[in-house]
Amino acid sequence: MNSSAAMLEIQTLGHFSMFVAGKAVASAWPGETHKLLFCSLLSPLDLSFSWDRICRSVWGVPLTLTNRLHFDEVLIQPLNKFLIMEFGFTPVITNPEGLMLDLQRIYVDAHEFYFTALEGLRMTHLDNHDVAMEKLKRAKLLYTGSYLPGLPGKIIENTRHDLDLYHAAVVDNIC
Repeated sequence: MNSSAAMLEIQTLGHFSMFVAGKAVASAWPGETHKLLFCSLLSPLDLSFSWDRICRSVWGVPLTLTNRLHFDEVLIQPLNKFLIMEFGFTPVITNPEGLMLDLQRIYVDAHEFYFTALEGLRMTHLDNHDVAMEKLKRAKLLYTGSYLPGLPGKIIENTRHDLDLYHAAVVDNIC
């Protein structure tokens, strides 16, 4: 797929789906662990993840040099190959410190919800009622269900819990 100009849209609230130019993509992952790794990177609460944190989240073991090399060979390389085939590019950025997503060509609903909710709650504390209500109402509309329901993993489960708390705060602050 040539998606040089297309935005990858990722829906994570209430269900998980991905679209490029309105067409569903990535319905068949190379493995559940690859999907779990990619979905872990979608968390709006952390924009980058250390190798150790990812290794512990995905495999349940601390990072070692051997694990790092094995992680790259077994997960990162096949994941990147798959994403390039599906999207025409890979949004996964690796560096010596860890992993992150290139958010320039990706829209993630959970990111919009999180940052809109944060801004609305911030405006509430600054007594900017009109702007706060606008942001909080937008955040409420964006929240269509729990984050990546049914997917396991420490990062995903922690994000799900925290976004549920933000949703509750949004609802509590709407007059």
